Amino acid sequence: MTPVDYAVAVGAGALTGFVCAVPVGPINVAIMEVGIHSGRTRALTIALGALLMEMIYCVIAFGGFASLFEDPTIRATVELISFLAVTVFGIRYLMADTVTVQGKRARMIEQRLHPHTIFWTGFVRVLVNPNVLLFWIMISAVLLANGTLQAAWQSRMACAAGAGLGIAAWFMLIVLGSARVGNQFSDRTLVRFSHVSGLLLLLLSVVIAVRLIGTVAQQGN
Repeated sequence: MTPVDYAVAVGAGALTGFVCAVPVGPINVAIMEVGIHSGRTRALTIALGALLMEMIYCVIAFGGFASLFEDPTIRATVELISFLAVTVFGIRYLMADTVTVQGKRARMIEQRLHPHTIFWTGFVRVLVNPNVLLFWIMISAVLLANGTLQAAWQSRMACAAGAGLGIAAWFMLIVLGSARVGNQFSDRTLVRFSHVSGLLLLLLSVVIAVRLIGTVAQQGN
């Protein structure tokens, strides 16, 4: 791999990491509430726990799928599924009007695991959210299918590292924002960020659709 290949992989990971971390969810709400009521240090601690679990999910997602895209039919199928999934997520986040704290099943699992520190609370909040792993599997499939990433493990792990940077950047914005402006950093602020993320995901779905049309056209020829 060349330095340019590494830069593309890291950049793609950082961009998708930031966008994927923005939508309203349990961990964003937790970081915001801790930052408002307990200060920057505790908010940063819960964010670090969440980041660790996010990175584990990223490594799992980017560690697979390397050999799936040699067959054009499989590649087109994966891109179609990814297009539908990204579109659904984009619409969901764009239409969000409330803050999602945590589902009933996720609360039950978290209570059973019973994290004893604020760090492990952040870790568990991400662990019990299945959408995180699903999202990263989908994103890794898209990046591999459209050629942004190479099948080599160095490219995939560079992208995972970039994703960590993007996620960390978003978490840091929440930590600093909630600690600085206090209660003015409201739930509505997170909902607006979610709308922006939904719009970006819909733009990504357009890119996937264009790529998919090109793949199908190549097969037809």
